Amino acid sequence: MPKAPRRAPVQPRPGPAASAPRAAPSRTTLAALAALIATYAVVYGVVAVVKYRYYLFIDIDLPIFVQATDQALRGSLFSSIRGMVWLGDHVSLVLFVLAPLYALFRHPLTLLLIQCVTLALGAWPVFALARRELQHDGLSLVCAALYLLYPALGYCNLFEFHPEALATTTLLATIGALAASRFVPMVVFAILSLACKEDVALPVGILGLMALLTGRSRRPGLTLIGLALGSLVLSFGVIRPALSSAAAEYGRMYGRWGAGPVQIAGHLLAHPFEAVRAFFDTPGDPGDAALKRAYWPQMLGPFLFLPLLSPGTLVVALPVLAEHFLSYRNEQHWMLFQYTALVTPVMAAAAVRGYATLVRRISGAPITAAVMARPGRARSAAFAIAGAALAASLLCNLLYGPLLRRGWLAVPQSSETRWPNAFDRTLRPYRDRMVARVPKTGGVVAAFEFLARLASRPETHSIHHIYTGYYTFSRQPYPVPTGVVAMLADIGDQRLADYVGPNTAVRLRQLMDQNRLRPADAAGDLLLLTREPADTVELVRVGAPPAAVPRRVVFDGQLAFTGSTMLDSATTAGGLLPIQTTWRRIARPDRYFVVQFVVRDAVGEPRFSLLRHLGYLLYPEAIWPADTTVRETYRMIVPNHLPPGAYSLGLRVLWWRTSDDYTVSKSDDPRLAGTKELVDLGRFTVTEPPHR
Repeated sequence: MPKAPRRAPVQPRPGPAASAPRAAPSRTTLAALAALIATYAVVYGVVAVVKYRYYLFIDIDLPIFVQATDQALRGSLFSSIRGMVWLGDHVSLVLFVLAPLYALFRHPLTLLLIQCVTLALGAWPVFALARRELQHDGLSLVCAALYLLYPALGYCNLFEFHPEALATTTLLATIGALAASRFVPMVVFAILSLACKEDVALPVGILGLMALLTGRSRRPGLTLIGLALGSLVLSFGVIRPALSSAAAEYGRMYGRWGAGPVQIAGHLLAHPFEAVRAFFDTPGDPGDAALKRAYWPQMLGPFLFLPLLSPGTLVVALPVLAEHFLSYRNEQHWMLFQYTALVTPVMAAAAVRGYATLVRRISGAPITAAVMARPGRARSAAFAIAGAALAASLLCNLLYGPLLRRGWLAVPQSSETRWPNAFDRTLRPYRDRMVARVPKTGGVVAAFEFLARLASRPETHSIHHIYTGYYTFSRQPYPVPTGVVAMLADIGDQRLADYVGPNTAVRLRQLMDQNRLRPADAAGDLLLLTREPADTVELVRVGAPPAAVPRRVVFDGQLAFTGSTMLDSATTAGGLLPIQTTWRRIARPDRYFVVQFVVRDAVGEPRFSLLRHLGYLLYPEAIWPADTTVRETYRMIVPNHLPPGAYSLGLRVLWWRTSDDYTVSKSDDPRLAGTKELVDLGRFTVTEPPHR
């Protein structure tokens, strides 16, 4: 039999932008690209440094990864902040890659600045992809600028530190290397991406699948799919089963869909339209539904909705979007957190390809370097689109961007402020003073804003676990830690109020008693407790003598205010105003009391107020002996922006039971009805501080 003719090898189908290889970018172009990257890195780096300096990182994520990286250098994988081996929480193997860099400067800012620089470098693969698609250096620089101006990128950058944020750049590099048929760089960047977090396998796998379906060489597509499957097996078949803990119960986020992966998959397959609806709506929760519907224009608008013209690229983000929108946590439905980290690179790549698609449709011809070099329909359309996209990006940044937002549009704001306000500046020296007084060794319990500074210790605990009695996102009880030599927290911080429960005070007392902690320093509700300090400061005294200015007002028939003493009649802006108030518990309380201090100027206008727990949460009224005078000493921090002059101080009592909705307590003094139950405590004078 005659031998069958040999088939020619399958060649990749040429894309619409295929053309002869272009010369390397000019030095001017590269300098412009470097300037864009450097500008972003410097601007966001400065903001990150300022945020850190003024204690504006107020979540648990940065401390977790600081401790994880630091402990990895010590040969340990345990995170006391998270309460488990951190690889059992999230498989972020990239921290082992970062550890040598972190070792050069063991400081939280190292991770924050690495994040800024890495995200800035994402402009390079965007530029390279745009240059391939658009065949024009100037327009490619515009695409790089659009990426750097992308609001979701900025919000992700400024919200703590997250290893998956680094995958934004490495995924872009993977997409670019795949488009350029550069196999080895594609594999390297794909592996780096997969090392950032376990769910990066989802976009990498879909990227490989799309490479196969679009007729590219099978080798890159199969390689990406193989790497993604290998990552999933390593994460969910080896590492997580070996190191996971009941301290992390992320499956609860999808409880609406089923009790486990099998039930969830079955529910989604049986009710596909319900799953699709979850991308735009949350039945019974109009607030979350509004967030979901706002997500799409906020993510697409800065790119002039160009990603919609490249659905084959957008589909790469589909499993990540499903991961977030099927969850009940509304934080995953905003663009203000790290949850856009794996969506942003897909949006940027889709925008570039959608841009090229639109130019081709308008011009009716392929894009080549020659076409883009001379005047014509393609060039004119490309420049018009570039101008419109830059205008759209600027408008979106003014409406809801992380740095330029003007407040013209009512949109959700990040839980972390970008820049210190006047009161943050007032608090900084007191925070610095107390951090410096924390013993150098031993376990520490601290509030969010202090955790990163103390995270290099093997035993650092977040106070919100003490408040709730449970691990983060878990029903596992959190034991009161021992071996603690200090507790540092702003007990009155309203950001901690969400974690206060009926047993919070009991657990705080257990922490104090088990570790022999006593008040060593206090400013406002900012407290430092250390183990048996040589000198203590008075917070609450049982059996105190009568106040200098006696006055009896009974609130809700349970709590009696019996007088006050203003220890100083003058203070400086930014200084402390010590005030003592005396109380009696006249009935067993069925609620929890808080007090509001209100500072009014000479004409009676409120200038400053604060809400705080009576007894600092450490000495709640429920444990006070009945019919005994209890004195609380409070050192109120006077904001440094308060102008010099005469002021009055008033006090209002409120109560709560099971939520953070406070109700004004009713007094037995009818004269207070006209002041909304505000009790006058006296007058004081504010002067300018000496350094002004």
